[in-house]
Amino acid sequence: MTTSALDIQEREDGEVTVLSLSGQMTLDDGDLAFRRRVHDLVERGRTKIVVNLAGVTLIDSAGVGMMAAKLGTVKSKGGDMRLACLSGRANRVFGTAKLLMVFETFEDEAAAVKSFAWRG
Repeated sequence: MTTSALDIQEREDGEVTVLSLSGQMTLDDGDLAFRRRVHDLVERGRTKIVVNLAGVTLIDSAGVGMMAAKLGTVKSKGGDMRLACLSGRANRVFGTAKLLMVFETFEDEAAAVKSFAWRG
């Protein structure tokens, strides 16, 4: 198997799983790696997820679409997925896709993690 252009680091902060992404989240590569990781988390009952996008150098419509699809998967299991540290470009791609209204976004990872404490 070839290495993905997207690296995903996972850590737990209480009930919240933080996925720190770095590299490229694009069609047929990073989007598939992200899908596999989220499915693995859901299978393990980890449905409170913060996705830190600080290290993402490129995200295309396929990457954004996969994130939206996985948000649906996580919500169907009673969880939520929140985004932190969107770059200017990521913000534009999410905005163009009208997904900034769908995802809760935060300036930093700590605020995203804390948001689960006061809203479940």
